[in-house]
Amino acid sequence: MTTSRISLVLLTLLAMGALTSHAQQAPASANQHGEIMPGETHAHVAPHGGVVHSSGSYHLELVPHSTSLEVYLYGPKMSVLPKQSATGTVLVESATKATSTVTLTPIGSNQFSAKLPAGTKLEAATVKLKVADQDLSVRFEKLGAALTSGKTVGVHYTCTMHPEVSSTKPGKCPKCGMTLVKKS
Repeated sequence: MTTSRISLVLLTLLAMGALTSHAQQAPASANQHGEIMPGETHAHVAPHGGVVHSSGSYHLELVPHSTSLEVYLYGPKMSVLPKQSATGTVLVESATKATSTVTLTPIGSNQFSAKLPAGTKLEAATVKLKVADQDLSVRFEKLGAALTSGKTVGVHYTCTMHPEVSSTKPGKCPKCGMTLVKKS
């Protein structure tokens, strides 16, 4: 092999190594404002300001509040799923390591809600959903830091006709044009 061919092969291998190294060090996911949330490791943006993790081809976003949790279920490429008959629970772990299980209540085509036990200082949560004969299980950690950082969604706006549409700012529903209603 000529010196120029060897140099070209070496440069190609070095470039491939640099790309692989960069891909392995991809930044943690960010909420809709580009802010990285504590405990996030997923490459998708969290549309509702929460934390996103994957289970198979599904993605779950957990949005912790001081007295409740919201869970959003997405399909491939963070697509909003059509109305699903999903059921689920959340194993809640407090800062004192006490655990309890709460039921997820569907409140939209891909949105679920659960009330936290009174006085719970949330630290971790394991979401378990049964969707289309698949059992999904995802653990979210360091949630206490997310709550105390003030980066989670405290107030959001939803469409009365399309409850899966949610925003942290007032505005119009992109599906029907109705004014979004403030929720807390």
